[in-house]
Amino acid sequence: MNQTMIERLQRFFSPSHIAVVGASTRNHWFFNMAGNARRSGFAGRFYPVNPKAAEVCGIPAFASIADLPAGGIDFAAVIVKSTQVLSALEGLAGKGIRNVLLVSSGFSETGEEGKKLQDGIASFCRGQGIVLLGPNCLGFMNMAGNASVFAGGAVEGDLVPGTIGIIGQSGAASEIIATKLLKKGLGISLYVTTGNEALLTAEDCLEHMIEDGTTRVVAGFMEGFRDVPRFRRLALTAAGKKIPIILIKVGRSAKGVQAAASHTGALAGNEQIMDALLKQYGIIRVETIEELVETAGLFSRCPLPGGGNLAMCTLSGGLAGLYADLCQTLSIDLPDFSGSTAEALRSVLPEFAQPANPLDVTGSGFSNGMDRIVKILMDDENTDLIAMLSFPPAGENDTWAFGHNESYMRALQTARKPIVPVTFREVSDYARRYYREHGLYYIEHVQDGLRAIAHLIGYARFLRARSPR
Repeated sequence: MNQTMIERLQRFFSPSHIAVVGASTRNHWFFNMAGNARRSGFAGRFYPVNPKAAEVCGIPAFASIADLPAGGIDFAAVIVKSTQVLSALEGLAGKGIRNVLLVSSGFSETGEEGKKLQDGIASFCRGQGIVLLGPNCLGFMNMAGNASVFAGGAVEGDLVPGTIGIIGQSGAASEIIATKLLKKGLGISLYVTTGNEALLTAEDCLEHMIEDGTTRVVAGFMEGFRDVPRFRRLALTAAGKKIPIILIKVGRSAKGVQAAASHTGALAGNEQIMDALLKQYGIIRVETIEELVETAGLFSRCPLPGGGNLAMCTLSGGLAGLYADLCQTLSIDLPDFSGSTAEALRSVLPEFAQPANPLDVTGSGFSNGMDRIVKILMDDENTDLIAMLSFPPAGENDTWAFGHNESYMRALQTARKPIVPVTFREVSDYARRYYREHGLYYIEHVQDGLRAIAHLIGYARFLRARSPR
């Protein structure tokens, strides 16, 4: 992508005045758009186009595209029947509008006739210099830029800006991803759904995120790739900038391939080849939305470890055994502590506690303050990262939890190794904000969290192999 296109996409995802062709009170699309824009802090204006309404959702409407004011409108969303789309695009081009979201369905996902219709629209847009997102697409939320043209209604939580970019070839599935990230207290830079990709592709959005200077982690829900050689090049560019790409790639089964084709017209490739390709280029492939969210969250807030040796700390012998079994399943190394570490741990733990890894500090040992234990584990020569016992505060008066956590949280600012809190009880909305304000990722569901740690270790290993000393 050349510099001109990079700048075009920056403007595309940062609109100020938005016309919505087909805005109606008979469906939820425009209502959702206006509501999402308000939630994002959007300071611009909407211009609904509806020939039969004086206003839509309390916003004055225009009878036709021709009635829109000349100049100033820098974006349009189109929500009309597929057979009326080309006419709408012609009208928008006549008004000088060159950035368009096409929400409408009825194109390549429906078969050959729909594909012909889509190809004709793509050809027109190329000829007119129109940047088109869609069709069959919900749009985007630019949380870092306080802009949104998003027709979906299922993204919940505060629209917190952050460093995680989301690319979704499935709008509804990616809404779940965005919601889970936000509810976990994690921030999003740009969330884009790409639909059928008549013009703008997932690869275009990926390159934009790699180059935008805000996104540090890319999470994607993919049904197929349009340009595999370009995707390889982008993966290497992302690796050079230490921007991990974490993907759910559907289509392992025959039914999955069929579902992808019927949804967006995407073509899924040979899965063995796909797995090898992703691994070769450092792409992290995950199996579930929960694993995707945990992995993206960990990468967004945790530095890469220098090696693969994990130390785990809990207050239960039973949990220590469970964690050991899970780590073995995920090929995470839990090395024995060095002799000096074991001796130092004995000096701060109850006499009946054993300095093993995973470490059970026991119900008595954890109450003495975890700062000394963290320091001892951090100094252990066999340890590269630490998963540490944490108590999520229930509310602002939970001084006991604050005292426990902050006894070692102060050390995190100068920690030489990644430290990840592992929560011992349910995480409230208050606790999610608490961890976010401290800039911390936390493990809430241990199996997915340990999978995320395995991915963090694997990605760090991939980068070290690319840059041998």
